[in-house]
Amino acid sequence: MVPPTNPSGEQEEDGFKEHAILLRSKRQEILASNIANVDTPHYQAKDLDFRTSLRNAVNNQRSEGTDPSDLRKTAAGHLSQLPQPSGSIFNSTVALVYRVPLQTSLDSNTVDMDVERGQIADNAIRYQLALQAYEDEYKEFRQASMTGGTR
Repeated sequence: MVPPTNPSGEQEEDGFKEHAILLRSKRQEILASNIANVDTPHYQAKDLDFRTSLRNAVNNQRSEGTDPSDLRKTAAGHLSQLPQPSGSIFNSTVALVYRVPLQTSLDSNTVDMDVERGQIADNAIRYQLALQAYEDEYKEFRQASMTGGTR
């Protein structure tokens, strides 16, 4: 998903990469939970609608006027409102969906291990790509600040 575009046609980052990383992490937790419940009767496999969740996270951040990259914790109790994978603000942006099974088991469990393994692998790759993009941007910023912007 590409960052949203503002009226002048420029892309707005607005914590896009940070939210993408947090959402990929949250999705991995959800997929792992599905696998952990493969033998639980009547368990319904869940997934995270990434596109909708990312849009919600970016829109919520804009409406609140906060940027997760602007704030850093110096103690565990500080800034408890920052979006975290298990925080209440973060959870309000997550769009959970129930996966439609190809075939339901006799105990009404909808977890398909082949689907879950594939989704976990895909999500892990996308998580690594998002993390690499964030790291590359940080290195570029750090290099520019060390050289003082001179050539």
